[in-house]
Amino acid sequence: MAAHPAGASPARRAPVRFPLRLDRIVHRSFSTGTTRIDDPFSRRHFADLTALYGVEPRPEVADAAGNTFAAMSAALLADLTPEPADIGLAVVAHATPDLDCRRAAVTCLSEIIPGRPLVFTVADCGSAAPFAALELADAYIRRHGHRTAAVFVLDQARLPYETGRHLAGDAGAALLFTAAGRTGSLAMRRMSGVAADDVPGAVRTALDELDCDPDVPAVLSPGLRAARDLPGHTGLTVSAPDGFPASGVFGALAAEVGCVAPADGRDARRVLVDHDPDSAELSVCLLDQGAP
Repeated sequence: MAAHPAGASPARRAPVRFPLRLDRIVHRSFSTGTTRIDDPFSRRHFADLTALYGVEPRPEVADAAGNTFAAMSAALLADLTPEPADIGLAVVAHATPDLDCRRAAVTCLSEIIPGRPLVFTVADCGSAAPFAALELADAYIRRHGHRTAAVFVLDQARLPYETGRHLAGDAGAALLFTAAGRTGSLAMRRMSGVAADDVPGAVRTALDELDCDPDVPAVLSPGLRAARDLPGHTGLTVSAPDGFPASGVFGALAAEVGCVAPADGRDARRVLVDHDPDSAELSVCLLDQGAP
């Protein structure tokens, strides 16, 4: 996606106020997996890919085992719903391709989630992928009346070629939404064509439109700095770990809020702010644990 032309205004979408409530959010880091990509088919596949696109191969990575998005999704689902539960809609989001093209997270989830769910993937959006997934989930929930939905946000770092991104490991987060979710309500504002110099003003606009007070604690994507990019913000800030372009901010959110609403309304709100400089996408998401 090309950067926004200089002097033009960022394209703003309508705000999303999620129709279901967040019930649970879980995060997991994965150690060395069991999927190998050093077989003849995989070696030919990745050799063709790297030659076609002129990227640098990493043959040493192909000799190590890794985690597919399918395996990671299955593990996160078990954390999210320890007992089998019907989920009407499941969306998978990732910023990099999968480790093994012969396996797919959506196929795995469609088989292990009871009730024949609608499952699809959002990719090729950089770090905006999970927010695009939430935006699409909102539209599908409203159109089809789903009463439960889940969003899986995945990262893995063992691709045997250069991706242009710093990748630190395999990790994922999963969010479960239900009509009576116990963790809070979600609202989101996204903007396209936000160049680096436009970020402070665009963030301020998004926070204002979400009725987000300046003292609300914020989780920032690694490239953002509170002093530079959140003008007037007085609340605490947490920077998501670098190297997890899709799951980083949601892993930090899971660590911040857990799965239980705060007592007496204290620290009831958290805001996530992500900017992808490659796609010029700005995503601002507000979780309100105190909202009815």
